[in-house]
Amino acid sequence: METSFSAAALDPYAERITSGVATLGGVLMLPTLFLYLSGLLVAGIALTGAVVTVAVALALAAWLTLNYAIQPIAYVMAKDALIVRRRWARALRVPFKQIAGVSPAGALADVPRFGLRRSFNAGVFGYHGLFHLDPYGRVFFAATHRERLVAVARYDAPSLIISPARPREFVEALREALLQYASADRETHPAPTQ
Repeated sequence: METSFSAAALDPYAERITSGVATLGGVLMLPTLFLYLSGLLVAGIALTGAVVTVAVALALAAWLTLNYAIQPIAYVMAKDALIVRRRWARALRVPFKQIAGVSPAGALADVPRFGLRRSFNAGVFGYHGLFHLDPYGRVFFAATHRERLVAVARYDAPSLIISPARPREFVEALREALLQYASADRETHPAPTQ
């Protein structure tokens, strides 16, 4: 049986960053639109400028689309794994045997903005990718709201930082699922006797 927790809505910071990037892409298209409407673009005047602004706007649109595709929408506890479901991208699966523990991570609320980002982004449709945080080391974010963070410690990989809509309930449910998995694993694979 699967237990699903929806991801928290974007926090105000992420909303501002996302709408800012989208607005920038739209504003970059305005000169090209004006050149087209004035007939200067059809005549070939300022063609290079139009191509450059359209290329930058398209790059921003592609980046927004990619970030939207990997935005977490739900955190699911399956029989033997935690699954991070994303909008369009393939789900991220973390087997229970790789999870060392889980706890609320409210102390990290300001970290995604100020931590050293190794890859991807800190704000557009959430917080995604590998970060290096001074006091905590390497962590992997798949979160949407900085004030609802939960840390999932892993044995062989950086900790996973997520943001379920109901963090306390999620932590309790995941702890219970980990206990059930461990007891079922002990029954299936008993320790050798001496």
